[in-house]
Amino acid sequence: MNNKNDQLFCNVREMKIKTAKPILNETVVREWFYHQRERTSIYYKKEILNLPPFWTDDEILRNYKFVNTKRTWDKETKWLLKNVISNDSLSYENKILNSFLFRVINKSETLNELNAPFDFSKMTLGDINEKIREITYDISLKNPDYVFFSAAYILGGPKVNFGKFLEKKESAVEKDMVIRMIKFVFYNQEIIVNGVKSSVNQFEVFNHLKSFSGIGDFLAYQIFVDLTYIISFPFTEMNFVISGPGCERGINWIFSNRDGMNSEECLFWFTINQDQIAEKYHEEWELDKIFHFLPKEERVYTLMDMENSGACEIDKRCRTKFGNKRPKQKYHYQSINLSFL
Repeated sequence: MNNKNDQLFCNVREMKIKTAKPILNETVVREWFYHQRERTSIYYKKEILNLPPFWTDDEILRNYKFVNTKRTWDKETKWLLKNVISNDSLSYENKILNSFLFRVINKSETLNELNAPFDFSKMTLGDINEKIREITYDISLKNPDYVFFSAAYILGGPKVNFGKFLEKKESAVEKDMVIRMIKFVFYNQEIIVNGVKSSVNQFEVFNHLKSFSGIGDFLAYQIFVDLTYIISFPFTEMNFVISGPGCERGINWIFSNRDGMNSEECLFWFTINQDQIAEKYHEEWELDKIFHFLPKEERVYTLMDMENSGACEIDKRCRTKFGNKRPKQKYHYQSINLSFL
């Protein structure tokens, strides 16, 4: 597998990972393998076979929202891949900038309405203040309840801090939250691009993204992963990971004793040892079988999969099954009667 110019075991202790002997929670590990298999099966039935619901007998997966096993299968990331990453009319620089903007809005419906992606090299303040502002105004006029941002990420940081940046820059308060995001990228386009280009490893890209006020660890890592989809970007998602709050909780479910590893090292350890763990607990984990509908080279379970679907989602599952707490978002089925549930 092509790792481009990745620093291997970036920002973690390679020897610690290779020599650690942590203790796992067997019950949770079994839930983990089951969840990954079943969530993948749901995607296959729903998106590949186009079967009607329900796609599982599992009540937790049937009733609540869980991310796909692979991040690239999620609705919003699919929009990014199609409209930005694979867009031959966009320069490398514009792909970086539109990826940054995409994740601080994270709602493809909004971006479609705005006619994104943008060519920031040709954009003017007049374009933003007149054309784009008119679009956001018309949307709010037609649908006062329309929510411009996704509920999947907490984006309070960019909304507030980008607003403070603009207030200093323009000596005025920008009330339109979407305009805040676009103007921030517009004003900072050279800094964003040059910092990405000059980074010598994955951690430097992450730290550069995090240097913008309002972009925390979680969002910086998500933008970094988006950038790895760009062919010209020198790094991949395979050798660097940052554990977010939900991921941290999931790791605490999985590991009874970490043997001194930090959260990122636990993610590396589990990903590297997934086959041995499955064998130890007699869990089915034949990736050619589980991901049979993917090209041969994509039938892998990666470090990013572990961070995104493995740890974060096992926290949601275990809290529901063992902690009597519901996930925040229920799954809403389209055009069917659920009165019999």
